Amino acid sequence: MNRINQLFEQKKHDILSIYFCAGCPTPDNTADVIRTLEAQGVDMIEIGIPFSDPMADGPVIQDAATRALRGGMTLRRLFAQLEGIRRNVRIPLILMGYLNPIMQYGFENFCQSCQACGIDGMIIPDLPFKDDMEEYRPIAERYDLRIIM
Repeated sequence: MNRINQLFEQKKHDILSIYFCAGCPTPDNTADVIRTLEAQGVDMIEIGIPFSDPMADGPVIQDAATRALRGGMTLRRLFAQLEGIRRNVRIPLILMGYLNPIMQYGFENFCQSCQACGIDGMIIPDLPFKDDMEEYRPIAERYDLRIIM
């Protein structure tokens, strides 16, 4: 069973979910941030994939994405940083990113990389609902990933 489902079965309320932008404040601290958040009692982590045009985000997250991109954060670099994270992190991990960089990476390749790193789900704010249901959700489910709308 997916760790997101397990969390919501075990805890019905008071779930602490934290967002941070990968590569911010420094480009190579993503795994350290995740481990620290879990050690501090966070139940679930949403890891933002930096994007140059984060239209659904406010100024603080836009600034974090800009700093991360200037520091060299990419989707490939993020996946490299997440390799082996499941050796010592047990809580659900969710990637939040816009469709453009995910499609440039290739959606199925993205799902394969997520599964290989132990990612549990994804939030794609600009993914149209109809496309989600018809095209992308079946692919994500093959890799035991949840698309959160």
